[in-house]
Amino acid sequence: MAGTGRRKARGTVAEESVPSDAAAPMASPMTAGRIAESAKGAPGLVVLGPQDLAGGAVIDGDGAAATLPAVGGEAAAPVAGLTARVASATFERDGYKHLIKAAEAVYSYPANGTRLSLPAQKMLNFMIHLAGSQNFANKLYRMPKRVVRGNHKGNERIFDALKEIFDSSLVVIGPFRGRRSRAELRILSSYVRPEEEEDSDAADIHFQFTDAFLEIQRSSQLWAKLSGPAMVKVTSTYALKLYEIGMQRYQMDYPSLELDIDTLRKLMNVPEGAYKDFGILRTRTIDRAIAEVNQLAPFRVSMPEDKMKRKGRKIEAVTLEFLAKDEEEAAETYLERERHSAGRRARRIGKVDTVAPADPVEVGLADLGPLPDADDVTALWAAVLHALKGKVPAPLLAELEPDRVEEAPQGGRRLVLMARNAAVADTARMNHWPSLKSALSSLTGGLIEDVAFEVAARKAKAAKVASPET
Repeated sequence: MAGTGRRKARGTVAEESVPSDAAAPMASPMTAGRIAESAKGAPGLVVLGPQDLAGGAVIDGDGAAATLPAVGGEAAAPVAGLTARVASATFERDGYKHLIKAAEAVYSYPANGTRLSLPAQKMLNFMIHLAGSQNFANKLYRMPKRVVRGNHKGNERIFDALKEIFDSSLVVIGPFRGRRSRAELRILSSYVRPEEEEDSDAADIHFQFTDAFLEIQRSSQLWAKLSGPAMVKVTSTYALKLYEIGMQRYQMDYPSLELDIDTLRKLMNVPEGAYKDFGILRTRTIDRAIAEVNQLAPFRVSMPEDKMKRKGRKIEAVTLEFLAKDEEEAAETYLERERHSAGRRARRIGKVDTVAPADPVEVGLADLGPLPDADDVTALWAAVLHALKGKVPAPLLAELEPDRVEEAPQGGRRLVLMARNAAVADTARMNHWPSLKSALSSLTGGLIEDVAFEVAARKAKAAKVASPET
């Protein structure tokens, strides 16, 4: 990973004066700090403080640094870096409207080929910002549920996301002695889940970060300033990571970032082993993420063809460019964020071809792109369940499983649900088909407008119950 660029305007920062603008530049994905907790149980991992090395390198993974100074058992009280001071000032002024995230965390990725879900990634950003408001102190933090739950009124998704974060580790990469080194860090040391959960918005969630993770934030000098309202509207993990990177880079003089394909896959949280072919990776993740970010962010991101590095026919590295939008584009972005999410994807597709089509139906279908894969269908169904809570009986929804998205005979696309038996299929079709159809159309911006029910085959016999229009 190689980045170019420097901050357009930087000034000295007094104790009581902290910059309020967006991200600082990323000189490297790892700045000065002591990661004491990660060093425990990581053989050969030597941790240094800012006083040990000028330049801020912190990690050596070769196990050959025994002669280097070690961190003392009674270290001085941690000194907040620039990121921590910006986070504290931003929280005091804006609350959760703007979120500060250290560049080291922006350029980290989940360990062991796993990935955090979209709700968990968004929640983690809110949690990091809250800790920043208190200089990333090592303590038990309390955050109101209303901050992370949005329109969702239950607690199960909140605590599922918390457990997901608790079970996860991040890989943070940084230079040491002229080569890249890596630290693998746990994120949370603990969280609290009450036995009797309270649904009130006034209720809180409690969590504590590991000291290693806090030290990365606390000692950082580089950051991204995220828009809370924009972040919560992002609908894919790929787009969210691209948005975070762009918010950290787009105000640089030369806001470009060169990435080899393996690093790009890790940063964008592409599941290990998925989309091995670059053409498929680009179509299914990168291009879609770019289109969504360009619709919601204050910058435009592009991946120029002429800057791709090739070895024969194979693409080995790409360059991402982040350019600030002009006033007219910025105004349109704001208006788009204020519009209802229903139809956002359709509006995004509409911007691709501004010529009025001779046959709107045929052209619209042609622009839908490839059919969703199994992971996308599962994620869509999870969103539908969330939207239908309280509108369709939960026991009935539990008897339905998403199977696939297919082209409907009457045109358009439909979601096919597998029912446990014919009675479940009949009940869903007769009593709840309109609700399911409406939720699907709203969540997909009209790209999937229908639903069909099939009965799971038990032995050699299967029955099919389609929607009334089929």
